Amino acid sequence: MIAQFFGFLCLVLLTACGYHLERGEKIAISVPYVINDFEGALTEELARAISRTANFKYSKDDGDWILKAKILRTNNDRIGFRYDRDDRSGKRRDNIIGTENRKEITVEVCVIDATTDKMIAGPQVIKADAMYDYVDPNSLRDLSFIDPDTGRRVTSISFSLGQLDSVGTAGEDATYPVFRLLAQKIVDGLIASGEDGE
Repeated sequence: MIAQFFGFLCLVLLTACGYHLERGEKIAISVPYVINDFEGALTEELARAISRTANFKYSKDDGDWILKAKILRTNNDRIGFRYDRDDRSGKRRDNIIGTENRKEITVEVCVIDATTDKMIAGPQVIKADAMYDYVDPNSLRDLSFIDPDTGRRVTSISFSLGQLDSVGTAGEDATYPVFRLLAQKIVDGLIASGEDGE
């Protein structure tokens, strides 16, 4: 009798928090345009991550919950270096050149019940990062090498595996994997908080 009462109490408390425990029913989540997401890439990744779960479904406008997000900041920290070399002699110079950065994006997220307009979760600050390599596009040494068999200068592009971007382009390209990580962290957090009954 006590176990049945406790089970009923848990069911009432969890559904009161907005969690639906009926088998097969997914919670519909709407994602308005993420603030400071100028190209809509994070908004798109959130919709994809929500759609891939067994717990939730993405709804453009009429979700049970509204997931609001805001990009707070983006940091690019230089983490990899190499020594500069003299173009003519090849001797090492005293200065160093950056070759690898870490892009970190910080987002604030909250979830609101669309019916009651009450906050279900958050605000929560979430971070994700990705590392990327780059070259100096003005450096002949970075973009080519001398083939030891022929003695001729050969472009490095065919051997680059896509890593011959300038710092600006490589940094832009790193944004999309970071958004994918952020979206997955957000959805994983929603799932975990639902399993905890918070």
